[in-house]
Amino acid sequence: MARTIAEIKAEIAAQFMSDDIIRQKYGFPEGAEFDSVFSKISIENLLFYIVATCTWTVEKLFDAHKQELTALLEQMKPHSRMWYATKAKAFMLGKALVTDTDYYDVSGMTDEEIAAMRIVKYAAVVEVGSVVYIKIAGETDGEPAPIPELSYEGFKDYMREVKDAGVMIEVVNEPAEYFRITMTIYYDPMVMDNTGMAFATGATPVQDTIKMFIKNLPFNGEYRNVSLVDALQKIEGVVIPELHLAETSRNGAEWQEVNAKAIPVSGYYKIYTGSDMNLTFTPYETISNRL
Repeated sequence: MARTIAEIKAEIAAQFMSDDIIRQKYGFPEGAEFDSVFSKISIENLLFYIVATCTWTVEKLFDAHKQELTALLEQMKPHSRMWYATKAKAFMLGKALVTDTDYYDVSGMTDEEIAAMRIVKYAAVVEVGSVVYIKIAGETDGEPAPIPELSYEGFKDYMREVKDAGVMIEVVNEPAEYFRITMTIYYDPMVMDNTGMAFATGATPVQDTIKMFIKNLPFNGEYRNVSLVDALQKIEGVVIPELHLAETSRNGAEWQEVNAKAIPVSGYYKIYTGSDMNLTFTPYETISNRL
């Protein structure tokens, strides 16, 4: 971005006044200000203004050239999935795009005002065949949630406006997919009881860990059975977390078994009720304690 003429002239003057040889020739003291030594109609002042103006003109020309090149590159370069995800999160509800562009004019707006209008807080893009699927979510109480229907219609119009010509897109704006598991937790009876409650704290670390593990998955991130088991093995009092079955569902009625890993169609999972965690707590007995 080009500097102003005043900024350029001030930099030239500062360098001029700090030069030891020039200071000796002119006889002004160290630390003196340019304006206190030279009048506005002095040769030095006029010369610096002319040089600053020429420099400013060159910088403005470079800025214009950069903008032209950027515009040409934007037109020629096919956009990536990351670009579509970034554009999705840039959507501003209630604001129109600058005419014939794919961006908003946010000059004069505060960061808080911009953030409030950007209702898409999560976005991920996948390509299946010839279709680009854009998964989005807003945020409610700090958790991903679908954006409202009227906002959703506006978002789809926005994406149709900014997308590349000829690209087929589908927007996914759905509630969290259901997630449920069936496990046997072999536990140390000196540390927790048969409901999973820790004697030391009164908390239920197994249930809490499962919920947090699912909640903290990245948006459109991959769930892995082995990673959940690894997280449970770190809990004090859990000896063996044996996973029997993990299932997901888009509607809570039709369930699919997770074969090692899964990615939610909506972009995120949720354990809706405690009954979705079918946990059997069994006290652990070592071989030495058996006949």
